[in-house]
Amino acid sequence: MIVYRMLFARTFDPIALYRVEEGSHRSITADRVFFVDVNPSYERVMKVRRRDVIGRSFLDVWPISEPRWSQIIVDCLRLGHSVHCEGNSKEAGSFLEAIAFPLPPAMAAVIFLDKTKLKDADEALDRKKNELRNLATQLTLTEESTRRAIATDLHDRIGYDLVSQLHKIRELREKVRPALEAEMAALEANTEKMIRESRSLIFELSPPILKEVGINPALESLADNLLTPHGIKWELRAKGTMADFWADDAVCVILYRMARELLINVIKHSGATRVTIIVNRGPGKIMVAVEDNGRGFPEDFDLDHNEERKETKSFGLFSIRERLEPIGGTLKIVSIPGKGATVAMSCPLKLKEGEFK
Repeated sequence: MIVYRMLFARTFDPIALYRVEEGSHRSITADRVFFVDVNPSYERVMKVRRRDVIGRSFLDVWPISEPRWSQIIVDCLRLGHSVHCEGNSKEAGSFLEAIAFPLPPAMAAVIFLDKTKLKDADEALDRKKNELRNLATQLTLTEESTRRAIATDLHDRIGYDLVSQLHKIRELREKVRPALEAEMAALEANTEKMIRESRSLIFELSPPILKEVGINPALESLADNLLTPHGIKWELRAKGTMADFWADDAVCVILYRMARELLINVIKHSGATRVTIIVNRGPGKIMVAVEDNGRGFPEDFDLDHNEERKETKSFGLFSIRERLEPIGGTLKIVSIPGKGATVAMSCPLKLKEGEFK
């Protein structure tokens, strides 16, 4: 008993002992649970005196306490095993974790652990994660803006100059001596090649049709440029019109860039021979999905708890979801091993006022 009293008194965490009122074992309620003892830490944290609580019921001492603190005692005594809960305590002015465990006969002990610092650290970590997600999304949009500016400069400056040069070369071919015909033909061919390559570079940087015509034609052009050279057949299915369900430019940029990553994943990892791109617009939402007939994902694949996330495929999907979340977007994966996969991205049509504009 002396050792017990020493441990009880010297424990840094608050501990309270309770007993249930005699004859109440079958219908235990908080008003029938009484204090037997509390240690000095309980007095200090809960701001009470031991002599003022011993022998009184829990509800008499804490009449307006959150129900969770009395309920774990009731559950512990009724069920006969340990019970856990956590939450903000007005009495302690901190975030507490409480663990109740039964003691014979008809008694229970509750130890309170101060988790305020841990909770604050978790909340700070969550805030930093959200900040990183926002930065990743903003980076994608800023990158697209830069890409558009460079693509426009290439088109307006180099593109026009190359086309103008091609016309002059063709005019000169009609005037030069036959001996120079071969050289002029080669010069014309090289200029045409430079024009094709500059247009390809402009498309890779930022397809003009994404802003000028919309995401559907942009995705068709993207699929043709990415999938067709690899012998992968594709089609685009659309539901809902731009006129009826207009999406913000930033939303379309994010979906286009993420769809590009999904198509690259298909090429690199799926072994698919056919891909269907689905664009559905409806009230308040736009959904872009990539469906393939490849090898799919393993049955135990979980994006949140995937030990292989460091692999390019898994990390790419994780990165896509992280960039969708700040604009209210979601990522869903449906897959049957050996029979393909569908990865669907859903976003609000409109961003909140002042968000990623």
